[in-house]
Amino acid sequence: MDIENAATGHDEGNYLLNVSRRVHFIRAGGVGLLAGVIAMAFQVSLDYAEQGRIALLSLLHKDVSWGWVILPVVAALLGAIAAYLTSRFAPAASGSGIPHIRAVLAGKRALRWRHVLPVKFIGGVLALGAGFSMGREGPTVQMGACVGAGLSDVLKLDPHSKRNLIASAAGAGLGAAFNAPLAGFIFVIEELQREISPFTVVSALIASVFAVAISRIFTGQLPSFHVHGFPLPPLTALPLFVVMGLFAGYAGVFFNATLLWAMKFSRSLRLQMWQKAAIVGALTGLVGWWLPDALGGGHRIAESILRGEFTSGNLTFFLIVLLLGKFCLTIAGYASGIPGGVFAPLLVFGAIIGQLFGHVSLLIFPGAGATPAAYAVVCMAAIFTSTIRAPLTGIVLILEMTGNQEQLFALILTCLVAYLVAEHARSTPLYDALMEFDLAKDKSDIA
Repeated sequence: MDIENAATGHDEGNYLLNVSRRVHFIRAGGVGLLAGVIAMAFQVSLDYAEQGRIALLSLLHKDVSWGWVILPVVAALLGAIAAYLTSRFAPAASGSGIPHIRAVLAGKRALRWRHVLPVKFIGGVLALGAGFSMGREGPTVQMGACVGAGLSDVLKLDPHSKRNLIASAAGAGLGAAFNAPLAGFIFVIEELQREISPFTVVSALIASVFAVAISRIFTGQLPSFHVHGFPLPPLTALPLFVVMGLFAGYAGVFFNATLLWAMKFSRSLRLQMWQKAAIVGALTGLVGWWLPDALGGGHRIAESILRGEFTSGNLTFFLIVLLLGKFCLTIAGYASGIPGGVFAPLLVFGAIIGQLFGHVSLLIFPGAGATPAAYAVVCMAAIFTSTIRAPLTGIVLILEMTGNQEQLFALILTCLVAYLVAEHARSTPLYDALMEFDLAKDKSDIA
């Protein structure tokens, strides 16, 4: 009889566990839908803001005698407003937001989603619309996490379920931003929660799929980058991809070191955040007058590079200038503290470096067989890998964004080399370093 009762109790426990999981998976689908809606609203708002900036720039270029003054003033003003809102109402909305979510999931920060969500949305639209060289993907991840926290608070969930929903919704935000469901799912496993269990895996996958479903209603079924397939690179080209992996690895290490130095330098300045943002905004406007391709996240520029649409008379010189301009603006923009991430700029850096490497390789080894655009595709993932130190996310992300699998082996090989170079250089992964910097800087929001 005792054995029967014990068996009955065990069965009831399994039944309740299964019911609880099913309910949680429904919640994961709910936060995925909400994260997708937020991501699309943010993207549409940014598209309108960017179109307004392009139209303004076109209008100002009709009178070059004074038109160059207006864009810096507008960018400085919008940047200052975004920074003021951030510093006044939600300091956690500064920057990418992913290091903050990492700290929240580690129990080191509280997520005050009621403040962070609106400030991140409005501040991001103002700053990125003004032309700051930063991406929307990091902010979309943080806003997705806010959706997960908000639903958890409404339903009064336990801490474990809340952390899971926050992570799942954050990955859903990434998936929706890039139209890449698998990348959003893997990002949760590899970067946010760093665990593999049926509970975590299924929740993250459900949320990402539902968010991308919303995204595809607005953007369609095509990959994020509308590029044609590249031919399979021959084995003779693989050593060149290894060399490019070395370049990408050290480029990622350099980017991380420079960004952290800029963050520390910005912190040492006795200026308010809005003052820093105004200075960077003015600089951004000045650069944008002569080099408009360096403004914004850079998705359009990366796609143009991959499709070979640049027709500059001296393409190599133009790409080098674009790389330097965008690099400096990205570092300065992030260090100012305004809402905005580095995902998109990193992909642009990878596309430019890969394109340059491909041109040089063809000049030296004309029989290598790989097109410059193929090197650009692979280098995007390699730069991402060396900087963020999340190789699976980088590989899957580029595969989903380009819809091209012919480069898979070269992609894996190059990302592996870039990862090993960054590890050998003992470079701290970017989001780890930014989280440590943030925790050391500000103790006011400890959970």
